[in-house]
Amino acid sequence: MEEEKILVVDDNVDTRDNIKEILEDEGYDVTTASNGVDAVSLINNNPVDCLVLDMRLPGKDGWEVLKEIKPKIDAGLAVIIITAYGDISSAVKAVRMGAYDYIEKPFDNDALILAVKRGLENLRLKRELSDLKRLIYSKKDLEEFFGCSKAIKKVLDQINMVASTDISILIYGETGSGKEVIANFIHNRSLRKNNPFVAIDCGALPDSLIESELFGFEKGSFTGAYERKPGKFELANGGTLFLDEVGNLPLSQQQKLLRVLDTKKVLPIGSKKEKRVNTRVIAATNKDLSELVEKGEFRSDLYYRLSEFVIEIPPLRKRQEDIPIIVGNLIREANLELGKSVRSVSEEAMNKLMNYNWPGNVRELRNVIRRAVLVADEVIEPENIVLNVSTDEREWEPKRHINVSVCVNDGDKYISVLDEVDKELVKRALEEAGWNISRAAKLYGIDRTNFYRKMKKYGVTRKVSLS
Repeated sequence: MEEEKILVVDDNVDTRDNIKEILEDEGYDVTTASNGVDAVSLINNNPVDCLVLDMRLPGKDGWEVLKEIKPKIDAGLAVIIITAYGDISSAVKAVRMGAYDYIEKPFDNDALILAVKRGLENLRLKRELSDLKRLIYSKKDLEEFFGCSKAIKKVLDQINMVASTDISILIYGETGSGKEVIANFIHNRSLRKNNPFVAIDCGALPDSLIESELFGFEKGSFTGAYERKPGKFELANGGTLFLDEVGNLPLSQQQKLLRVLDTKKVLPIGSKKEKRVNTRVIAATNKDLSELVEKGEFRSDLYYRLSEFVIEIPPLRKRQEDIPIIVGNLIREANLELGKSVRSVSEEAMNKLMNYNWPGNVRELRNVIRRAVLVADEVIEPENIVLNVSTDEREWEPKRHINVSVCVNDGDKYISVLDEVDKELVKRALEEAGWNISRAAKLYGIDRTNFYRKMKKYGVTRKVSLS
């Protein structure tokens, strides 16, 4: 088994070296840093499984470090806080920001070792849960993610056609139709799947920030540029950059984007040297770019460069037969997230879902199902479904007689298969925690009450032998 990698960050050299020696004696691969700036750089550019972090540091303090590495913490990085200035409120704040444990100086060596060991156990369990989910998903056809209609099959055929190439892709689709999901799926089926997938919403940034976000900037290049920041193209190097709502890019930035696509080089703000990048670009829009070209609002050369291959996602109202299978998947996701055990949707509730025009597409459907799962018991009923009844129905006619039995059955299958995996993970968490329910719940990632409900649901009990 490969040594687990730990980063120790403390400005006191004696403390830093002492912790390094203690953890190396336990068989860990330990790296050290003396300040917050170096810590963030090491974490962003190297694999780190556990971070032992002092809170009072030069450059960036521990709180700033926690904020900047939040994506890494969300992905499973175990953080152990050590400080001589601890109090209860700071401990609570650190845990809320993602820390796994909190230890005050002077600390007991065994307490530190135990905290690191438990943090890494929690990381391993999260990775195992993620791997098991991925294993289940990889066994399903693409249709089982997105539906079984002819319209979506066409999209899936297109994905299979272009995923393994480096051709530029333009995805058309209404708001909430799943453009980023499709882009991510293409990335995960490409030769770049082990490298980053980076997304940026071109419509959510002010014009003044777009260039720095896309291409980065050098330290001192403008007021407030206290350190170098790589742009999205660099962050996605070797992988895929997803440009959402690319139609909102100002003309002043479109020329610079086109040049990067043509030369595969970026010039960060304040730099005199271009940096070579190997980044695939997938763009998306809910606007008709050809119309914007005619109006002079979008460069024709950039349009042709981005649209080497075009995928159009049909709105949900035009593929209602996909709704039951999507609902089955969304129920499964919501059950995991909310600790619920919803098993099915009543016929009346499904009719209510089928006879709505879904202006917000899959995003709106996901929100409706999450709320329904939260308030329902084992079956979602019509009263659990809250729709935006003030929505303009426009020129849409509900299809009331669609045969959805195949989709519904498949959706139920997914939930039952996941239940088997979920039961095994519950048992494994209990075994890892020595059948301490509170600790097992923490390892699993939910509160004690919902974890106990899962134990009861699956009939998981500890067998006691009488001697």
